[in-house]
Amino acid sequence: MVDWRTKASTLVPELGAVVERESWSCHVFLAELWQLAAEAHREGDRELLARAYEFALWCFRQEQFLSNASVVSFYEHVFDEWELRDEVAPWLPEDVVEKVRPLWEWRWPKERLTEVDKLLGTPGRNAV
Repeated sequence: MVDWRTKASTLVPELGAVVERESWSCHVFLAELWQLAAEAHREGDRELLARAYEFALWCFRQEQFLSNASVVSFYEHVFDEWELRDEVAPWLPEDVVEKVRPLWEWRWPKERLTEVDKLLGTPGRNAV
């Protein structure tokens, strides 16, 4: 298995300072990664977005610790910057949505969850 720091350094060298801090966990890195991705959404930097979402998805598909970290430190927050919702939605795989949606249900009002369900093309999920 590839160490998350090695993978992060390769895919997202922009956050090298975060990776180098041995005392910081992948949770810190994933939170910073979301901030970087949000900025990339605003700037239309599809190359950076591809790398950021690739890393988050790679974590999601690893062992339980990394998978959970990607959910709570990255994917749970992808709609926190509500104005980016139309840009974020296409980057979210169905298996990720299935796993993170209960967290969104817990955090958001029904109206927001309904709108996200529509954006993601997941009718019928809005029965909270």
